[in-house]
Amino acid sequence: MDPSALRRALRPNPLSDPLGRSPRQHASGAQASAATPTALGGRSPRCRYFLSRAGAPASVRGRCELLAVPRSSFPRRQQYRRLRRAAASGAAAIAAGALAATAAGAGATPLAGLLALLMAALVVDARRWVRLATRSGVGAQSEAEVRRALGRLEAEGWRLRHSLPCGGRGDIDSVAIAPNGLTFAIEAKTRTFDARHLAHARQTAAWLYRHRRRWCRRGALPLLCVVRARGLEGVEDGVLVVSLDRLVPALRAGAGTSPRPEFLAA
Repeated sequence: MDPSALRRALRPNPLSDPLGRSPRQHASGAQASAATPTALGGRSPRCRYFLSRAGAPASVRGRCELLAVPRSSFPRRQQYRRLRRAAASGAAAIAAGALAATAAGAGATPLAGLLALLMAALVVDARRWVRLATRSGVGAQSEAEVRRALGRLEAEGWRLRHSLPCGGRGDIDSVAIAPNGLTFAIEAKTRTFDARHLAHARQTAAWLYRHRRRWCRRGALPLLCVVRARGLEGVEDGVLVVSLDRLVPALRAGAGTSPRPEFLAA
């Protein structure tokens, strides 16, 4: 290919730069991404943008979308938010207690009583946020175990994406794309599930098929993984429900794939 034509293909369009940079900054970033192999094979969050500007094939752009920097899971982010609220309530309770002691020492008994009641309410609120943060931490640990289990499939040609934003505030816990193009939208639950969770799993799979069609060449299936269960595998209301120990075998069976023999894997 003519080098001048290649440079023109790599030249960015400053009018459509979503990062809000000047043309010179944009060009220097694009040259750095094209010059270093890790910019394409690593986990750069701007990889998809530069590849699209470079006119890369759609298959390459689709793979690069899956190489974005991994996001922390939704329950983990929720846990941090709740811990911050607990800390804020705890700090306010300490301040209210100090003011109550000062007011009592100054002889302002009614004011000291009101401040003491406020301190008690803030302590209760802080304990509630700590309890909710603990619950979120359990959910985050369950999602982390699902991620570790799915990691074994990467050596077999599967592509994985975790904590994919899905419409509103929530996300899809994990997305597993088989080599043959069949995609699974995976939701993780710790111990139990109900009809609401099954409905949510179906909705996330439908959203994935509508908005990520090139990932779902053969469709998107909902899957709910119950992490603390054992030997669970079945279909309920159109959702594949499995335990963690049956997750990977169920994915292989559902996609019709099998791992490579050890003597070929090397």
